Amino acid sequence: MEQLGFKVCSVSGLIDTKQLDNYSCGVAGLDEFVKYDYQDLERKHITSLNAVYLDDVLVGMFALSTSSSSASFADVNREKIFGDASGMKSLPMINIDHLSVNKPFQFGNGLDGLHLGTAILKYIFKMLLDVGAQYGIAFAGVMVESLPDPVDFYISNGFYFIDKHEEDAPNKKTYTLAISYDDMFKVYE
Repeated sequence: MEQLGFKVCSVSGLIDTKQLDNYSCGVAGLDEFVKYDYQDLERKHITSLNAVYLDDVLVGMFALSTSSSSASFADVNREKIFGDASGMKSLPMINIDHLSVNKPFQFGNGLDGLHLGTAILKYIFKMLLDVGAQYGIAFAGVMVESLPDPVDFYISNGFYFIDKHEEDAPNKKTYTLAISYDDMFKVYE
């Protein structure tokens, strides 16, 4: 990410939040989260919203929290993601609570075809892998509850549906996907 000139900082640590007023990813619920909803969740220490800048321009946002993946059984998808650990009742996870790209920069617009969503996701992976290695923090992987439209984005970046029944269910409001710690290395490289 350093080669892109990304600067990532906590939104709660920003002195000037005026850029947030003009930020939009084009999805009303996600935009509301960035402008209003994250504040109460941060006060409760449930999530933390981060701003992604490229040359002092706000290009994206992401929020992370800790979570767990619980299952009373290991189906084929859970086994594909977590292997031997899939049979455990609960797995420690990092959750992506929010990931968005500012509308003017979506789909490679304005940045010579650079796909910022993928670049931000790789930044998240590198950050988490570094923290895990440096501080000995174990987690099985990363989960996201995705709206239908970005599901293909997550799949193309190494995520799988965590539950086979959900993969086969059309017209859901959200889908839960995950990527294992080990698979994060493959995507990051």
